[in-house]
Amino acid sequence: MKCSIIIAVLDSHEVVKRQINHFNNILTDDFEVIIVDDGSDIPITNDIDTKFPLTILYTDDKRPWSQPRARNIAAGQAQGDYVFMIDVDHFLSPENVTDAINFTDDKMVFNRRFAVLDENSEIAHDGETLIEYGCPVKNVGRLIGANINQFIMKKEIFCNLLKGYDERFCGSHGGDDTDLADRYGKLHREGLVNRSLRGSEIYVFPDPGRDVKKIFHHLRWKN
Repeated sequence: MKCSIIIAVLDSHEVVKRQINHFNNILTDDFEVIIVDDGSDIPITNDIDTKFPLTILYTDDKRPWSQPRARNIAAGQAQGDYVFMIDVDHFLSPENVTDAINFTDDKMVFNRRFAVLDENSEIAHDGETLIEYGCPVKNVGRLIGANINQFIMKKEIFCNLLKGYDERFCGSHGGDDTDLADRYGKLHREGLVNRSLRGSEIYVFPDPGRDVKKIFHHLRWKN
């Protein structure tokens, strides 16, 4: 197995369904997908036949913002040589899949572009659809910078050198991603890993914090 795609998710059942259908359309035999239900009130399940190995794990963790632990649990069970960490509001392009298949270095990050995975699990980035999902007009078609919490990394580096995320960040929003990136940077300065490379663009839903369609988890960004 080349790559394990890991998504930690709270609620967001509709988006999970869209993601699974989308993966059916773009993944090859090189991938497995691990979805970690991080304390949803109604557990995440799947009734879609998948063309790829799919595992759903349950943390039963009711703390807010406990993603660091959820991602660590999934990485510990991942079968791939690489882990591909994405948030549920991000989704892959076919080019990202090709990047992952061909990647042989240590870590890859991605610039992002606003788009929507619609009800048919099709990628839409036209202005009308983006605005419908809450994207400001000024951001339609805009390429934005990389988010350090979306990355491909050798599993050995993530699990053995970095020891995963620092779970002391669980319970509050943010900090775990910059801490992991800083520790990776320290390994690079010590000559133990290579500098992060930049892959093709990854897609992100516009303004999931405001979530005008009410398809994401209830915490949003206000906690």
